[in-house]
Formats: sequence, structure tokens, C-alpha cells
Amino acid sequence: MSATHRLDLLAIERALREVQSRFVELSRHFTEPRDPLTDEVLHNVLEGYALIDDYVARGVDLFDLQQLNLMLEINATVLCGKDPVRRLEYAQHLAATEEHFFNDVEGGIKDLYNWYCKHRGESVWKRAAGVYVRILSKPQLFIEGNHRSGSLIVSYLLMRAGLAPFVLTLENAEGYFNPSSVIRNSAKHGVKALYELPKIKKKYAAFLEDKASDPMEFFLCDTPFPALQGGH
Repeated sequence: MSATHRLDLLAIERALREVQSRFVELSRHFTEPRDPLTDEVLHNVLEGYALIDDYVARGVDLFDLQQLNLMLEINATVLCGKDPVRRLEYAQHLAATEEHFFNDVEGGIKDLYNWYCKHRGESVWKRAAGVYVRILSKPQLFIEGNHRSGSLIVSYLLMRAGLAPFVLTLENAEGYFNPSSVIRNSAKHGVKALYELPKIKKKYAAFLEDKASDPMEFFLCDTPFPALQGGH
């Protein structure tokens, strides 16, 4: 199964605006304090959705060795959007992130890529959940913005499988943020990780699949993706 429809960015924005407007109320149910969804963060996340929409439309494979670096663009987008002035302000941080991404042996892209290669045969829910766990657990894939970047990469994987993206809503906010806190506080290596992370992954996969039964198709529009030579 392959992706079929473009994202409805207006519908995604409406959902995120709802979360933004009720964030204080929602956060009472979070196990850890969370930064509110500012207009800047929301705008950058929307640009992130537009980016993964473009990736899927063009048949980009983020887990192809030649295209792994495109994950860095997802992270840069959620941190500072497409604005060249902001990119210049963040230049030092982005360079440090790239260094960490490629060279950190325990938490960099090599760890994520090796994990993904070993689990290619799993369901998209388990692969997406496992990727999210791998990005967010310590040491994290990016210096900053791992939750947002991770969720966009999860959405990218779901879309590549012909499914709707994961979008933060009033209904799933608690179910998203609280497990994310558990993942963020877990180490990806060591004896404890061997039995802890697979259980966390299984629960998060079930959450993603369960939320897919909500009206997530509202985040897709009627515009089909162009036919790609050779498929995905």
C-alpha cells in the first residue's frame, strides 16, 4: 500500500489551534510540564507537515542511506521554519545538531538506521512507534525539538503506508504527551533498555493504531499524490 492523498494543512492547523487554545486545561493531565504551543511553534510545525507532504509526494525514502540527511531538514523546520533570517540565527545550533546527528555513536542516525533496518518487516504501527522511541529516548537523535521532529517522521511513515498522519488533537494530547515523557526519560542502551523499550514501543504502536480509528482522515484532502515511477 502506498500514499494516496495530500495533507489538508488547514485541517491540521485547526486541530493544532484547538489544542493551543485549551493547552492550560489539557496540561493539568500531563505527568510533566510542557511548553505551550506558541504561534511560532505552531507555524513551524505546519511547515514541517508541508515538508513531509512534499517528501511523500516525491517518493523520498528517509531511510535510504543517500537521503538520511533530509531528517535534519525536518528538525531545522520545526525549530526555525523556512525563514532564512531565523536559519541564520540558528546556524551554529544547526551545525552542532548535524555534527551530533552523524557522529554520536549511541544516539545519532547510525543507531536509528540500524534499528530500522532490523525491523523493516514489522507493521507500520510498530515501525513508526519504534522510530519515535529511538528518536526520543536518551541520548536523543537531535539536540532540540525531538518530540515535534519525531512525530513528523512518524506521520511520514504512516503516510508512506497510505494512512493519515498523526496530528495532535484535544482527544489524543494526554495519550501523546504522557508516554512521550516516559520515553524521553528512558535510555536506549543498557540492560534495562532490552526489556523496557520493546514494551514502550508496543504500547505506543497500540496508541497510534487506536487513534487511527478516530476521524484522522479529515487531515487528508481529495488531491491525490502524483503517480511515481517505480512506486515507493
